[in-house]
Amino acid sequence: MAGEDSVRSGRDGEKIANEILKLIGWGSASYNINIDCAFPSRHKSENKNQKGTHGLDILYSYDNPLYHDNRDVVIGSVKHYENGYPQYPSTKKSDLTEFLQDLAVNLDCVRQSDDIVNLIGNSNLKNHYKGLLFCLSSLDSELEYDFVEYIDNGIEFGKNNFEEIFVVDNKRATFLVSSIKNAANYMSGATTKFIYQNTGKNMEKSQLLLSGEKLPVQLINSEIIPIVKEDRDKISCLIFCNNPYSKENTSRLIWLSHKLCGLTNEIRIYLPNYDDNKQYEVNGVKQLFKDEAFTTKITFHRFSKYDIVSLKESQNSLNSGANIYPPKNAEIVHSNIISDDIDKILPFGDFLIPKLRTSILSEVNLKTFLFRKGIITLNKTKNDILPLFSCLLLSPEELDGLKKTYKEKEDKPKEIERKAKIRLDNISLWEAFNTFFPSLKELAASSIPKNCNLLDNPKLERVNADYNHLRISYKIEKENTNKDFLTGKTFHDAEIEIKYDNKTEDLIFIERHTSSETYKANKNYYDNFQKSLKKNNLLIQDFKSIKFLDFDNNKRIQFLLSFLEIQKSKAFTIKNITLESMKLKADEEAGDIPKDLESWIGKVSALNLYGKQLNDTIYLSDERYRKAVLCEKVKFNIVYTYLNRSGICCVEISFQGALKANGGYNDTELLISIIPNNNSFDNNFSSTKLALNKEVHQIKESNYKKFKQDLS
Repeated sequence: MAGEDSVRSGRDGEKIANEILKLIGWGSASYNINIDCAFPSRHKSENKNQKGTHGLDILYSYDNPLYHDNRDVVIGSVKHYENGYPQYPSTKKSDLTEFLQDLAVNLDCVRQSDDIVNLIGNSNLKNHYKGLLFCLSSLDSELEYDFVEYIDNGIEFGKNNFEEIFVVDNKRATFLVSSIKNAANYMSGATTKFIYQNTGKNMEKSQLLLSGEKLPVQLINSEIIPIVKEDRDKISCLIFCNNPYSKENTSRLIWLSHKLCGLTNEIRIYLPNYDDNKQYEVNGVKQLFKDEAFTTKITFHRFSKYDIVSLKESQNSLNSGANIYPPKNAEIVHSNIISDDIDKILPFGDFLIPKLRTSILSEVNLKTFLFRKGIITLNKTKNDILPLFSCLLLSPEELDGLKKTYKEKEDKPKEIERKAKIRLDNISLWEAFNTFFPSLKELAASSIPKNCNLLDNPKLERVNADYNHLRISYKIEKENTNKDFLTGKTFHDAEIEIKYDNKTEDLIFIERHTSSETYKANKNYYDNFQKSLKKNNLLIQDFKSIKFLDFDNNKRIQFLLSFLEIQKSKAFTIKNITLESMKLKADEEAGDIPKDLESWIGKVSALNLYGKQLNDTIYLSDERYRKAVLCEKVKFNIVYTYLNRSGICCVEISFQGALKANGGYNDTELLISIIPNNNSFDNNFSSTKLALNKEVHQIKESNYKKFKQDLS
């Protein structure tokens, strides 16, 4: 009986998936195809169920309307739960992992399959192989269930190679089907077409609107679906967004409609919870755009939600086949009055990519974002990931998520320590400032970047009345431009700390910054301080810091990993410490590069470890690999107890900016960052951080001294 239930469930899942594909214009897709395995020895070991062939649930190819000269070849898999998704999170995660790994095996084989070429035919376009995974449930209470959130970020795909896999669960399928069905019911005699946004790779400048009856796979799990309906009288643009109504979202969607619908008579924006009593708020937002001729074309609506389970039943065609006549009285709408203020826009294509190129958002950040969206990619470098983003339409909530990540990383405090020896002849550091360089007791406003303002009037002060321990803390106000990922005014803290030991004549200069602007201001102050010491003949040994080129490749990795020794701390009880990620690339100048590292040459890669043991990662455990790798950063999480307070924090040790994306490296300084984890319960982390910082610096000093001795 269980076998019959499984067969019936699988058949129902295929019915739902097939009907969804018809709705998005993939009606000629092929189903249930077997192809011979191209890697029988490898795939047999990875999937015991394989017997020399692969079974493909779905095969469909089309010329990609978002990218000139590309043909997408989509390999689909359908998974269906008749009685609901698994109950336990661990089972949900393991099921998704199994489904994705199986599809990855198929994708790896398909790329080399002559059977596929025979099925889809030859083309002058470049083939790009994409995966599509339907994970659907027929349980009524799970109509909009987000199954994607259980995808494991640390999933392993072995040697299997693919570009992307797009996952469609109940939440995404319900929105997609509801959008198309609502659109079909409006102007029912007109054809439903999908609008293809300008990606910078698919439109001529003279084109105002590009649309077609096929939805590209890049938009299949999108939270925004733009549709155009046209008849002999008018052209209507319908934009469906799966985010709740808000004034902020209204503003952004109006901007998006302006950019997407250049040729239009009306624009209808659909939200899941819009209520017409919000019309007064919508009108208020419209007035902000100062182009009434455009905004009067826009109306807001609530879309009805359709039950995807009903797709098991036979469906009628959505489009009536009515003749489409050239539009009458269609008005070209392109307004120079509509601004591109980031708070009011939903950037895409050429609007979005420059903002994502910021060094603050890493490859890991972008891949994590894609995973949450239901898109899995094996691309390691930022340059390889960004073309996918150019084909996406981000919803307001998705854009806010990226902005939040950006701000958290920019605001993350980072610390650099430099040491020198000075001779003050029996006077204190405080007196030296008063005597030789009193101008440095204030932070010069001229040292602040042009788009920033120095707040208050920060001055150098003694720490706990200590004449040899000084500090200057300050805050800047940054005016962001339209080119920045954030907009308006943002505020950034910074600090400079200077300590002097009159017995050893050691001088320690510590600078702490958040944004790149505060780093530049601190660096400017440091340069002036160093010049003043030299000018007054006080410097007897130049400033030194720990730098990238102080180590060979092997020793550098060992030094960065040595900070894991904090688990031996006597002040802290370390319950768990896990290595989360590393940033590295293959060293082109290394004499012996392992073959599987050759693809890394010229690329900066983020290696996600997600708590793996060191001996489980060959790049760390094998000396041959360590010698061939340039490592810029390590990041690990610590679960601790300190003074009866429990918490979780992230420690990042890096030579930030050392690895150049275009080849080579910079001799950057060691940088340390300690921040609380979002799930931490430590209610006095500032106190904890001081103690933890002390422990980290002790490890740094001790191990750097050992490594220097080894090198000498």
